[in-house]
Amino acid sequence: MNQISRFLTLASLLALFGLLAFPWAPSAEAAFYRYTDKNGVVHFTDRFESIPSEYRNQIKEYKEIEQPEAPPPPEKGASKDPGAADKERQLQEAEQKKKEAEAKAAQEAKQKAQAEKQKQIAALQEQIAGKQKEAGSVRTNWMVYDRMKLTQLNQEIASLEKQIEALQKESPE
Repeated sequence: MNQISRFLTLASLLALFGLLAFPWAPSAEAAFYRYTDKNGVVHFTDRFESIPSEYRNQIKEYKEIEQPEAPPPPEKGASKDPGAADKERQLQEAEQKKKEAEAKAAQEAKQKAQAEKQKQIAALQEQIAGKQKEAGSVRTNWMVYDRMKLTQLNQEIASLEKQIEALQKESPE
């Protein structure tokens, strides 16, 4: 029992010493030190122990400082420079002109595409008229060839009409 009580006493003392020593432990702050040696060279370090004892009387300690948030950018009308408002107005006018030019170019491209579709529709309508004329000239008798030719022409006409409908759906007027 004597050994057990010694062990418990020793463990208690070590625990007590550890708890008492904890508040004096070095802090984990991010600090660095500056000093100047006899040759005039400036040194920076983050370890106090690395500073020679002869220079410890001139140490300057620096701690990391959090930078405040950057101020918000000034509002558009709150510029101190009187010429800045004029420059800003010129930039806005240039942007407006650029947007107008882009809109005009887009409108012209749309009109050009529309005209191209109208040309395609007209060409398809001419083909339909030609097919209808050809279908009218085919003799309608009991010959198989004439029926096949007439059926083929009617299918081609229906296909061309579908193409016209598709073009008209693409371009709303």
